[in-house]
Amino acid sequence: MSMKNNAVLFKGMLTIAITMMLFFLFNSCEKEVFDPALTHEFAIRSTANGATYNIKVGLPANYNPGVEKYASIYVLDGEENFDFVSKKCKEISDKLAVTNVVVISIGYGKDRSIDYTPTEVSAVTGGGPQFLNFIETQLIPVIEENISVDTARSSRVILGHSYGGLFGAYAFSANNKLFGNYILLSPSLWFDNLISLQFEKDNRAENKNRTQLVFMGIGEAENLGRMQAPFEALYQILLDNYTHLKLGKNIEKDLGHMGSRNPNIVKGLEYYFQNR
Repeated sequence: MSMKNNAVLFKGMLTIAITMMLFFLFNSCEKEVFDPALTHEFAIRSTANGATYNIKVGLPANYNPGVEKYASIYVLDGEENFDFVSKKCKEISDKLAVTNVVVISIGYGKDRSIDYTPTEVSAVTGGGPQFLNFIETQLIPVIEENISVDTARSSRVILGHSYGGLFGAYAFSANNKLFGNYILLSPSLWFDNLISLQFEKDNRAENKNRTQLVFMGIGEAENLGRMQAPFEALYQILLDNYTHLKLGKNIEKDLGHMGSRNPNIVKGLEYYFQNR
C-alpha cells in the first residue's frame, strides 16, 4: 500500500477514534434529569399580572394517590432548579427512609426581578404581591385539586435563591398562612433598604407563634455588608422572637453567591426532611 493510502487510512481511523471518544465523553457528562415519566407540565395565565407561567410537577417514585398525601415543595427559578431539587429530594428521602415530596417548579412569567421583589424601586421591580397572589389563588388550588398533596400549611414548602430567597422572606412575613416551611438561600435582603426586615417587624405579632420551619443558607465569600449582614440580622431576629420555629443555618465555606446555591439546596432539603 502506498504512503498516500496509508495516510488516508490513518486519517480515517483517527477521525473514528476521536468521534467515539467525544461520544462517550458527551454521554458521561450528560445532564441527569428527573424521570420524565414522573413529570407533568402545564401553563397557567395569572389573573393578577397577566403573565403565563410554565409549571412542572415532579411526582415521587411509586406515587400512590389513592393512599398517600404528599408534602409539596414550590421551587422558584424553576427552569434552573427543578431537576436538581427533584433528584436531591429522591436521594435524601431514600437515604432517610421517609416519604418523598411532590416538587412544583414555577417557571418565569414576568421578569424574575419583577416577580420576586416586594416593592417597586424601578420599572423592573415590585411585582411580588401579584406573584404571591397568583401562587395562592391559582397555582396552589390547581395543584391541590389535581395532585395527591397534603393541603395543610405545614406540608407546603417554598424554596428560593437570591431574589427567590428575597421572595420567600416576603412570603414568610406578608402571608405566613400560606407556607409552613421556607428554604431561603442567599436571600437578597438588601433590596429596597432592607424592606424585608421591616415587613418582618410589621407582621411579627401575627406570625411569631405559628409552628414553622426556616432554613437559611449563604456563601462565606458573599459580600459581607450587602449580603451577609442582613442575612445574619434576619437569622437573629427569628432566633430571638419566634418561639415555635425550627431554624437552621448554613454558611458554605469559600463559596460565593452562585457557587453556594446547590450545596445549600442540599443542606436545606436535608434540614427539611429531618425536621418536618
